[in-house]
Amino acid sequence: MGLTTADSYYLKAKAATGGFISDWGEVCEALNYALSYDENHGASLCLLAKIYAKNLSLFDKAYECFDKLIAADMDYVEVYPLYAKYLIWGGEIERAQKLIEFASSIKAIDKSQLFWLSSYIEDIKGNYKKSLKRLKKAKTVIYNESYFNFMEDEEQRIKKKIKLLKTKKKKKKKKKSSRKKYLKKKN
Repeated sequence: MGLTTADSYYLKAKAATGGFISDWGEVCEALNYALSYDENHGASLCLLAKIYAKNLSLFDKAYECFDKLIAADMDYVEVYPLYAKYLIWGGEIERAQKLIEFASSIKAIDKSQLFWLSSYIEDIKGNYKKSLKRLKKAKTVIYNESYFNFMEDEEQRIKKKIKLLKTKKKKKKKKKSSRKKYLKKKN
């Protein structure tokens, strides 16, 4: 069994998106061919959705591609982390949480990505301690050194946010206490 025609055109589209310079004409042409040969081609639908969301900010069209893919093949595991990330970017936090919850029940899914996405959601909500807990869970199921380093960078970024909030709270307390002292002296 070899590559299908849809696979070949997907690979051409993927190659044309690489690096800083992308040949968008070739990407579009190859994706159109891939999807004309197989309208439910998982990798092609994911790439098209990614282009809609990341490059064109057309989140609804991206969601349509993801939904079509999931309806055609629920076991295509690459779709879930990508879909959840773009749901988060599009402000669809509750939908993203439900998708992550569903995806966590799929056997071959990359659990570390799901934990990171959950951490990302908690970070957006301002629940930094929960975010750090989810990152620690993610680190226990990572089998890739560069992804582990990414998680450590995320952890440091969130810790910096916590530190910033603590210094802001201290400054507010000092202002309140000095204001109270001033009011007491005045009365």
